[in-house]
Amino acid sequence: MAADRKDIRKKIVFAGQGLFWQTELRQVFTKEGWQTFVWEADKPASEEVIKIHNIPVLVYALDVALTGEPGIKALQDFLHVLQAGWQAGVTQVYLVSSTLAEPLAEGQRPLSEVAAMAERMGRGWADVTGCGFAIVRLPEVYGPGCRKQDGFLSRALYSLAQGGVVTSRRPGKRAFLYREDAVYGLYRAVARRYTGGTISLAAGEAVRWEELPQLVRQATGKACPLAIDADSAEDYAMGGMAEQKAASELGWRPKYPLAEGLQLTWQYVQAAAADQQRELANTGRRLQWQQRLRRAIPLAENLAGFALMGAVMAFQQGQPVNPIVPFDMNFVYIGAMGLLYGKQQALLAMALSSVLLLGAMLHQGSTLVGLFYVPAMLLHLITYLLVAVLTGYVADSRRYEREAAHWQAAQHEERLAVLKRLYDENMEVKNHLYHQIVNSDDSIGRLYRIIRNLDSVEPENIFTQAAAVTAQVLDVRDIAVYVVGNDQRYLRQKVRLGRLANQLPRSLRVADCRYLQSVLHEKAVYINRELAADAPDMAAPIIHQGRVIAVVEVFGMRFEQWSLHQQNLLSITVRLISSSMGRAYQYESEIQARRYWGNTRILQAKEFDKIIAELKARRQLQGDLPLAMLRVDMTGLDYQELDSRLSGAIRNEDFVGLRADRVYVLLPDADEEVTAMVQRRLQKRGLQTQVDEGIV
Repeated sequence: MAADRKDIRKKIVFAGQGLFWQTELRQVFTKEGWQTFVWEADKPASEEVIKIHNIPVLVYALDVALTGEPGIKALQDFLHVLQAGWQAGVTQVYLVSSTLAEPLAEGQRPLSEVAAMAERMGRGWADVTGCGFAIVRLPEVYGPGCRKQDGFLSRALYSLAQGGVVTSRRPGKRAFLYREDAVYGLYRAVARRYTGGTISLAAGEAVRWEELPQLVRQATGKACPLAIDADSAEDYAMGGMAEQKAASELGWRPKYPLAEGLQLTWQYVQAAAADQQRELANTGRRLQWQQRLRRAIPLAENLAGFALMGAVMAFQQGQPVNPIVPFDMNFVYIGAMGLLYGKQQALLAMALSSVLLLGAMLHQGSTLVGLFYVPAMLLHLITYLLVAVLTGYVADSRRYEREAAHWQAAQHEERLAVLKRLYDENMEVKNHLYHQIVNSDDSIGRLYRIIRNLDSVEPENIFTQAAAVTAQVLDVRDIAVYVVGNDQRYLRQKVRLGRLANQLPRSLRVADCRYLQSVLHEKAVYINRELAADAPDMAAPIIHQGRVIAVVEVFGMRFEQWSLHQQNLLSITVRLISSSMGRAYQYESEIQARRYWGNTRILQAKEFDKIIAELKARRQLQGDLPLAMLRVDMTGLDYQELDSRLSGAIRNEDFVGLRADRVYVLLPDADEEVTAMVQRRLQKRGLQTQVDEGIV
């Protein structure tokens, strides 16, 4: 019934390598009332979304063109998605494959080994898990929205729009399917819950290599140059298709013939190529303008500085050096250009400053030839050159240092990014393994933490912990522990946990329970395979010195817990309980003299207090354990006489002990009616008792 409810839910998740027509596929499912999700492999949150929404249908699209290491990674991703989807409740998987999964001829290798391997892996996974698995094989899908790498026909149309030549390693036949036909074919397979294995969506006869140029020319009006090249990226040849099964199983037939689909695709490719060309042209123009602007700004500022220095010289009546402050402002101009833009602009500023200086000297009546014979003039020009070279050198050195530092920083950032990615991947793997080990139901760490509770030498505490430990290890709520009587004819309930266990009888007769006979005689774990209403789901014996002393019974197991794994866990748990019980009994026998008063069953005060504390802890664990404490009137009695009269009057699980120089009888799991009955029985033996409610 649960599986039927999952099939009714119209939820679907898309995973794998993205198809160029995946958006249209999701739109079709959404239009038909499906709730769609996308599984992104690099985002762990995607798995949590799938678990929360409990999605029954998974569609995985495989990139069949992958080879080598990328192909192996794609197969690993496919297996991961299958496993995670199965754990999240996926019941039906559709693999979108290709006819490249088939060889061209018998005995040859598949055209796409990745596709062939994925199909085999999917079938094997389905056999192991029992989930539904179907393969939808497609020929090459084309149509608006395609990219140049989305198939041979897409590459041909893009090359035709860009004026290139289309090559193939070898000719042959290839089938093509329009985008909308592929979308509706896949939708039909999912909507009709197709589970018949492999099905192919075919669109008529395959096109031969020699026929393709004529078909493309008719659709585009342009010649399509084709060439055979051994170094080409792919073959034109593709495996055959069978369309009868799709028509009969899915009621699907292709709507768009190749000629019409080519025309629609060509219109899109032309527009996409034009947009790409415009974007490239705009990007080129932006880069050119940016480069020109970077060159023009220093030159413009240099010329502006030259004009400013000319204005300053005109203000100083043609003198290059200020008569009031004997300083040449051209040094500031040259130094500023050098520090801002480096040696090239500094030398240009030096040349322009030299023009201003020589022009001022010529304006004062000097000759050009004569100026070069004046030592002061030559020194002034040499100083210009020195300032330009020094400031330009300093600026260029700083720029080179900045570029080197930037390059080193980029290298360090790249290395840091690689190391951080490796660190994050290692931490993710470490955390995953850590949580898998620590939180796993059968992890050693978890079992060790639970089993440690059995480290005790008190039998009553071990009985209490036996129920708690079994419940934690097996992840169940209802546990009952029965103690076997000395004659092995009756069992008395010792500990119980859970609502179902609370409804069980407090005593069991072995003759009335066939499963108890099996447990006691065979000393093995009992499994209720017949689903008998009067028997527990599982039962296991606690054995001491070859004798069954108690039986642990498990109730209310979930369906997925009925497994050999759960049986083994129970078997190991009761063996550990038996081992702890053996140590407790050995310890009890060794301290017999200190534990009891003389040869009686009357516990010493310290040991009796331990029993009271253990029973209080058991009551806190199971919640409804009534305890009754009877104070015995010892008038005219000694301990030996009291022990003799108590023999046969109280149960084996009852306790007699000393407390504050008084003798008490402790009755576990005894309500008011049972307590009154025990008092009457003791009264017949000549023992007067009184209920003491202040102790328990």
